[in-house]
Amino acid sequence: MKTTRLLIASSLLLMANHAAAHHNWSAIYDVESDIEIEGVISSIQWRNPHVRVSFTVNEGTAEEMVYTTESNSVSSLTRMNVTEDVLAVGTRVRVAGYRSRSRDDDIFMNHLLLPDNREVIFLRTAEPRWPDATRIGNTDRLHGRVVEPDFDKRPTSIFAVWNTVYGAQGSHQALRFPGGQFAIDYGTERGTGGCASKDVWAQMGAPYPIQLIDNGDTVIIHAEEFDTIREVHMGIDHDDPGTHTNNLGYSTGRMDGGRLLVTTTFEGSDSPIQLYETFQLSADHSRLLYTSTLVDPTSNNAPAVASKWWEYQPGAFVQPFDCSP
Repeated sequence: MKTTRLLIASSLLLMANHAAAHHNWSAIYDVESDIEIEGVISSIQWRNPHVRVSFTVNEGTAEEMVYTTESNSVSSLTRMNVTEDVLAVGTRVRVAGYRSRSRDDDIFMNHLLLPDNREVIFLRTAEPRWPDATRIGNTDRLHGRVVEPDFDKRPTSIFAVWNTVYGAQGSHQALRFPGGQFAIDYGTERGTGGCASKDVWAQMGAPYPIQLIDNGDTVIIHAEEFDTIREVHMGIDHDDPGTHTNNLGYSTGRMDGGRLLVTTTFEGSDSPIQLYETFQLSADHSRLLYTSTLVDPTSNNAPAVASKWWEYQPGAFVQPFDCSP
């Protein structure tokens, strides 16, 4: 057997815990209090998964200090109408955010005040800090407040761009496999870590848009995170010996009315691990409904089942992820 079979549920739990730890800012920053500094922007890294900006405080004095900051993703900031051109190296600004628990020179940036009294909101849940400032940053798209009221202008099929709604039950942080004892280790060939795509079940749970494209003999599932492209081969038998060691596996699909049914397999021993997915348009054409079932044919344990929905928003788009590890 080419790879070592482990408990998939344990593997899924580890991935979920890793993702939670990566985004559990309270473990890295003191989210109950904040720090405010004034300094000059010395560098800007406007890249996913998180924007990084450095500031020099007390420049040219014995007390000079460089603060590094981490903040939201470019994917989210773009949808908040916050773009890189609002910042420029050499600009004197005020910055506020969570103080690092381990470093005196590290901040998670939530607010930035420009010299012309414009306040940039970086955190989607943050309230304005400086009441007299003009606000830059709008969370309507992230929180599902950009809707198409006209039914006739909504998608007529699943083939559209679909958005996760942050904080919404069943959409944001919804794909958590609840149980079952499953197992697999793909070895070193799975695209994990850094800026590589996650495993399919984790990638489909990412809080960024996806787009479904009908190419006839294939369906493309384009997930914005890590520029992930899944190719689903349509109208053919799923005859896979389970030799696919990459993190996306091998997928075939068929249409059942307006519903897309996808079967994906990954490398295994006697039988490959199987993932069954459904994509379906909601009755009001405002949501893409999704289910995911993970099966280990060599195990007696019950399949792991999860579900999620995405929302249609007029003007929605999938943008390049442009990731920096």
